[in-house]
Amino acid sequence: MVKILLVCLSLMLAAHFPASAKVVRDLPYAGKGSGPLRTLDLHTPDEKREKPRPIFILIHGGGWRTGDKSNSTFAEPKTSWLLDGGYIVASINYRLSPKVEHPAHVEDACKAIAWVQEHAADFGGDPKRIYLLGHSAGAHLAALAAVDVPRLKAAGVDLAGIQGVVLLDGAGYDIPQQYSSLREGSVMQKMYRDAFTSDPAKQRDASPVHRVTTKPPPFLILHITRRLDSPRQSRLLADALRAKGGTAEVVPIPGKSHGTINADCGKPGDPVTLAITKFLTPK
Repeated sequence: MVKILLVCLSLMLAAHFPASAKVVRDLPYAGKGSGPLRTLDLHTPDEKREKPRPIFILIHGGGWRTGDKSNSTFAEPKTSWLLDGGYIVASINYRLSPKVEHPAHVEDACKAIAWVQEHAADFGGDPKRIYLLGHSAGAHLAALAAVDVPRLKAAGVDLAGIQGVVLLDGAGYDIPQQYSSLREGSVMQKMYRDAFTSDPAKQRDASPVHRVTTKPPPFLILHITRRLDSPRQSRLLADALRAKGGTAEVVPIPGKSHGTINADCGKPGDPVTLAITKFLTPK
């Protein structure tokens, strides 16, 4: 019986962590001593190849106040799926509210992108083929980091290296609009206030919809259909991206919850997996 259990356990681990991959955890992307929330986990296929690999940078959700890059429900199965597809994966942490407020979160995301680009050659990655993928608050940060040209340049990011952005059920793309729709004194309103204050100017500065100033990289914006704010915010973002000459596909995912749109990403045959695969397929 024990032998059978061990065999089953090994098969489960193999399904989540391919034998052909290796992980280096807690790499500081903002300099030594910058703290555990400014680190990333680097997942690389073990197989060597001459041509540099494209890189996915994953940004976790959690209302800008919780969450972690190594959380299994965030990292898997998407990490293994991307590794199997030939990508390198960098999963990042960032400073959290209420200890910090905007722009700390997005500044960290931009620094992480810059670190990945700077060190890409060291781990077989291509600094000119970087993709961002975020869920929930991480979707907001992925979107904002991809379009906030001044902060990207300040961090040292080569803007041309960001080749695409995948968003999973974000609802904070136009924060003044979203904040005004929340019930006064509600937990959700406090969450937004802790991260972005109640100052409309600061909220606007934190909104991807209002930070698009040049042609953005291609966007794939996925949302569930069970709530109103995610579809509404997704359309607002897509309109802002298209207005600056960008391409943005908005894909509703029926039958999913806010959690399962993320947790199922990477599973074979899942509609989110299929949509991302199509997005990444050369046209």
